[in-house]
Amino acid sequence: MKRLLQLIKPALKMWLVLSLLPVSAMAQNTASQSSFWEANAQEILVWGILALEIIMLLVVITMFIVVKIIANKVLQPEVATAVNGSKVTAEQEVDKTLWERILTRWNDAVPVEREKEIMTDHEYDGIVELDNNLPPWWKAMFYLTIIFSVVYLLHFHVFDTGDLQGTEYEKEMAEAKAQVDAYLATSANNIDESNVTFVDAEDRLTNGQTLYVQKCSPCHGQAGEGGVGPNLTDQHWIHGGSIEDIFRTIKNGVPAKGMIPWNGQLTPVEMQDISSFIITLEGSNPPNGKEPQGELYEREEMALK
Repeated sequence: MKRLLQLIKPALKMWLVLSLLPVSAMAQNTASQSSFWEANAQEILVWGILALEIIMLLVVITMFIVVKIIANKVLQPEVATAVNGSKVTAEQEVDKTLWERILTRWNDAVPVEREKEIMTDHEYDGIVELDNNLPPWWKAMFYLTIIFSVVYLLHFHVFDTGDLQGTEYEKEMAEAKAQVDAYLATSANNIDESNVTFVDAEDRLTNGQTLYVQKCSPCHGQAGEGGVGPNLTDQHWIHGGSIEDIFRTIKNGVPAKGMIPWNGQLTPVEMQDISSFIITLEGSNPPNGKEPQGELYEREEMALK
């Protein structure tokens, strides 16, 4: 029986290595398929074979544990557990509950009464080291991590059936950008002063110029030189010169200075076009320009590109 147990251990290790070969062959076939559905079918088959191999491995491990238990029963009719100087027989061991027997098997711990049998020569300040075996549950988890690492290596680095973190990140970012573009395309009027941006598309600026002439020129002049309202071509701004500030001013108006809010008459896209066109007027120096008013605002060059 001991000889049988010694033969099972290396056979189990060899079986684990050989069981991965069919998976390797099937995964190579996956890469050779050109059809999308055929490739997916092959991949499902590969993972199905791998799952079957894992189940078979668990069956073999279970059989190994059963054989080991039977061997212990046959070869050790008495359990060497010292209790008050006497021994507990195998029949008395059966009296333990199922849970107690499971804990005993999975912890493989030596009772306190037998610790002298596993004491080592290592001693420090009265503390003696014991030569306990690793708990079987810990070894089982360790073996599972080895199996997981092999599957991970094959999946991500050998067969390329999964995306690494860098590729996965790029795909997710591309997908997110597509979703944002689709959202903006269907909800263009959800623009406000918190997310408005400068637009340089020719058709948008032309639309902004047309709207400016219709709505804004009576107070700010045809070329933005100023009139009742301030000059829009210099670098001085009363209520801020950023695209967000200009959009906010157009949207909410300045009732104290006679400028009405255009929020109810213009759409957010139209106000964005006007704001972008006004920014392009900066530095045009039209004739009869009104004197600068407000604070100097230095615009970034990229805003005018």
